[in-house]
Amino acid sequence: MRTSSLVIMVLASACALSGHAETYKEKSQRLTASPKELTIHVVDEDGKPLAGARGDSISFNPKNGRHGGDDWVADLNGRFICKDPPYFFTTDMRVSLSNSEAAAGWKSYDVTITQFDFLRFEEPKLALKVTLPYVRKPIPLKAKQEGFSHRRVNGPKDTEPADPRLPDLAITEVGYDAELLELMPPLGQGKHTDFTIKIISVFRGFEDANLERRAVVDVNRGLDTLDEGKVRYGNWTHSVTYRFPNKGDGIILSPQFWPYCKLMMPHKAPEDGYSPEFTLKEEVRQVYKLTNLSNYRDEMKNNGMFLRIRTQLDKDGNVASAHYAKIVSPLVTPLSAGNVFKILYNPTPNDRNLEYDLKTNLRWQELHPLSKEPPPWSYDVDSN
Repeated sequence: MRTSSLVIMVLASACALSGHAETYKEKSQRLTASPKELTIHVVDEDGKPLAGARGDSISFNPKNGRHGGDDWVADLNGRFICKDPPYFFTTDMRVSLSNSEAAAGWKSYDVTITQFDFLRFEEPKLALKVTLPYVRKPIPLKAKQEGFSHRRVNGPKDTEPADPRLPDLAITEVGYDAELLELMPPLGQGKHTDFTIKIISVFRGFEDANLERRAVVDVNRGLDTLDEGKVRYGNWTHSVTYRFPNKGDGIILSPQFWPYCKLMMPHKAPEDGYSPEFTLKEEVRQVYKLTNLSNYRDEMKNNGMFLRIRTQLDKDGNVASAHYAKIVSPLVTPLSAGNVFKILYNPTPNDRNLEYDLKTNLRWQELHPLSKEPPPWSYDVDSN
């Protein structure tokens, strides 16, 4: 259950971003004392309203620590309004299919939104549109949470030399074997470069003199180098670029991404529209940032890309054969971006289905051929 301190933190952040003349205390008092309305508009992947979709809410009163909640049913337009009395906030909402669809055997990747991510009450009324994807045809895939080192800069107390195999502080470029789900040597055991990942990190300066002073103090105390201080206290622009050398191969940013449910991207990779190069960027500032459903894709982790690889073209340049994969949620780490991500690969040629069944990891089976029952992935890794 949620605590009053977290609700107050959200209120403080909302007040800071609102731009009103109200003080934090005035706004928090007004917002807390107001009745709340949370409108949820539920649609399927094609944007069709899901009449009868169910919502299960949890609310919290930061004034006295009491909890509440209720069940809600969407109208014919796929909307329901979750109402809270004064001093209560909806802190958690789970959305699932209608009772009739569930009784008919339909399944969905249920939506979960909380005050930790997208429930940001800046005013008493909040409206959110969410996509509730159906379960269609989950299949086994090769799957891996990938990560690689991206630095060779030593700290002041390091006794070992920097790893000469790794690029410098600002730029990293590695090759990747998508079929084996392996980095290319010397960082991995890959055998064929399907694409390269190039990371560029540009230091934009310090947010203010106080942060710069903290970086200098750490250097003077022998705790950090100046480069480390820039990483810890500075503002950066990170970019990750994917390049595909084989003709016909490429990448495309998924037009839809649903970070609030297990299936984060559409079930199938597109048939065409792939580019041999694509770049994602994220600006990192040393200030508290609120993420909501209007700006969530500004964060690199809230994006996914479809890949077409090992493409063979006929004499007219049409795709005769190809494999499809997806990269989900590349992360910005303290120094750079995109060096940690999830990749899922369909080993069946010309099959664009990338709806992972969450239970059968073909790569795990390849590495453990004598094991009959591979363990399911953890929650951090098994998102579709």
